[in-house]
Amino acid sequence: MTKWMIWFTLVVIVLITTWPRDQSALIRARLINSQAIERLGFGGYLVFDTYDTIGRWWQLAQLDDVDPAPFRRFLQENAAVARNPVEPARAQGKHIIYLQLESMDGLVIGGRYQGEPVMPFLESLAQDNVFFANALDNTASGRTTDGEFLVLTSQVPLTRPPVFVSQSLDRIPSMPKILREEGYRSVSMHGFNGAFWQRGKAHEALGYDEMIFQESLDLDTKIGWGWSDKEVLGAAVEKLQSSESPLFLHLITLTNHHPYDYIAKIEGVEPGTIAEEYIRSVRYVDEALAEFFADLEAADLLDNCLIAIFGDHDSAVTGPLDQIVETKPQRHHPDTIPMVMVGFDRPTQRVDRLAGLQDVPVMVLEELGIEPPLTFTGNGWNRWGRTRSAQHGGWQSTLSGLVPWEWPLDSHLLTLMAINHPEKLVQQ
Repeated sequence: MTKWMIWFTLVVIVLITTWPRDQSALIRARLINSQAIERLGFGGYLVFDTYDTIGRWWQLAQLDDVDPAPFRRFLQENAAVARNPVEPARAQGKHIIYLQLESMDGLVIGGRYQGEPVMPFLESLAQDNVFFANALDNTASGRTTDGEFLVLTSQVPLTRPPVFVSQSLDRIPSMPKILREEGYRSVSMHGFNGAFWQRGKAHEALGYDEMIFQESLDLDTKIGWGWSDKEVLGAAVEKLQSSESPLFLHLITLTNHHPYDYIAKIEGVEPGTIAEEYIRSVRYVDEALAEFFADLEAADLLDNCLIAIFGDHDSAVTGPLDQIVETKPQRHHPDTIPMVMVGFDRPTQRVDRLAGLQDVPVMVLEELGIEPPLTFTGNGWNRWGRTRSAQHGGWQSTLSGLVPWEWPLDSHLLTLMAINHPEKLVQQ
């Protein structure tokens, strides 16, 4: 490294480390480049971006020297424990729908507010299908995009910086890439700007054939950040109806977004506490789900769909919610999300063993008779009971409750290897 590069790097480091904390938090999150430029100025953003790029180059360069053998061995041992032998497809050719619910706490299923179910329709789906009562929130700083990463790649997200804004995702095995080989067309749909969190770029790299965002949806009603959930889900039904091939349709809802007072505002009522407004907001989402399922049934599509419903991450107001919502039985871990598998050829059941979002793609592929790639770390059907979170670490269910599950290697490095050198993890 030349002297000028050393001096430049030192100056950048000093500038970054002496920035005010609120500015530092913004640029480290890397929401949208234009937002960071607006707050920092072009010169300030350029300094940060240079520093960030150098750091990522250095990190990736170090990966070349990492011995893949321990990581490969771990994945092989994990697959032996977490997977089922490949069986004939139970649901060949069915549409696959991911219904990703924004900011959903696990207490929305089974919880009672003023004696009434928090989300009555979603609770009815849970009672009639496979419901995971202790699905851990496994996301990190990427929040919603981390949820997407988990259900698409079955890998633990990076703690920081978020995967979608820091990594090229064109090499990592993912659900759209796998399903393309099985004749599926993959579509993502979200009622907000595709540039946010670099979602459009990330989805393209992950293999989606079509990405539908706010700018390409011609709808009528906006609530809060973007198009209303009810209208986006209505557009999704039309998409399914017009498809000539089986779809992998990933729907990412938005209306139930912090600070959760958008429904009160459109109804013209004075907002209450944030916990009370959260209840009002998720009940709107529950109505949207009920309409979506009714539309699927009316279009004669419901029986031809496998639907995974899951929260992307918690609400960030779980504490206040626990003060007003009665939940029985108590969750094994306070930071959970709802997770329900609908339309799968499996017995109706409530699963109390620990689960995580990385289990979803493994279960879907097993239902389709497709062997998950070795890089997928989640559990298959009836293999639940342990999971690893970016923020909570590893946990597993035992007869005496939850106990730590220690990985024998660095999960951050494993994720980086799966993203950048997946061939090293699967080669014999």
